Amino acid sequence: MNTGADPTEDPAMARGALARARADELRIRQSELAHGARSSQQTAQRAKARADEALERAISAHQAAAERHGDAGEAHRRAAAAHEQAALRADEVGADAHQSAAEHHRQEASRHDAAAVEQSAAEAFDIANRS
Repeated sequence: MNTGADPTEDPAMARGALARARADELRIRQSELAHGARSSQQTAQRAKARADEALERAISAHQAAAERHGDAGEAHRRAAAAHEQAALRADEVGADAHQSAAEHHRQEASRHDAAAVEQSAAEAFDIANRS
């Protein structure tokens, strides 16, 4: 049974472990700078590499979010269609309830579609701003 303790098996845990490691690295660097350490070409290159890595993670996150919103929009459209079919077979009270549910699902599908577009735009912005 997977307890979720292995970060190599759970992408969210892997991202969390990476974030904690980066936070530790930043705390160490902040302490070094507070104690008079100077920047060097090596530390500048490391900072640039970390910024590039963060941008790549952001691009991937936007892409994944856009895909999940697209999936959710499709699921809501399927649910709306199912409610519309059920409304055709229901009595008047049931038909009204199913039509209301179908409308709710169509609204949610539209909301997810808009969120997918926003995430895709954010991804495109990040890609355009790669160095």
